[in-house]
Amino acid sequence: MKVLLPVDGSDCANETLDWAAHLLNPKDTDYALLYVIPVLPDLNSVEFDIMDATTMLCRSREMLEKQGCRVVFSDYALGDAAEQICQAADDLAVDQVIMGSHGRSGLNKLLMGSVSTKVLEHCCRPVTVHRNVQPTGAASR
Repeated sequence: MKVLLPVDGSDCANETLDWAAHLLNPKDTDYALLYVIPVLPDLNSVEFDIMDATTMLCRSREMLEKQGCRVVFSDYALGDAAEQICQAADDLAVDQVIMGSHGRSGLNKLLMGSVSTKVLEHCCRPVTVHRNVQPTGAASR
C-alpha cells in the first residue's frame, strides 16, 4: 500500500503522521510525504519557504523512520494546497491520502476554506481525514 501524507509542520500534521504510523503495518506500507508552499505575491519569501519545507520534510521522514516506516517519496510543491495534494496523489498512484483536520470553524472556515474538505471533494484517490482536534466545551466524564 502506498500512502500520501501531506505535512506542514503543524501539531495537527505531526499527530496525523504518528497516527498513520501506528494504524498501518509498516511492512506493507510505503509513505510519500508532501509539503505544499502557497504561492503568494511576495516571491522573495519563497526561498525561505523552501528551506522550511525541506526542514519539515526531514523531520517528518525521521519521525516515521524511527517508528519503522518506509518513506519512498519526500518533496515539496508550489501552489494551492488542495490542488497539489490531489495532483501528487494521482502522479504517485497512491492507494490512500491521509491528512489531518485543523478543525477550523465559523468565519475562519468560510473565508479560508478547508484544505481537507477540498481534497475530499476533488481527489480521485481514497482520502482519510484524521480529526485530531479536541472538541471545545466538551463535558469531561
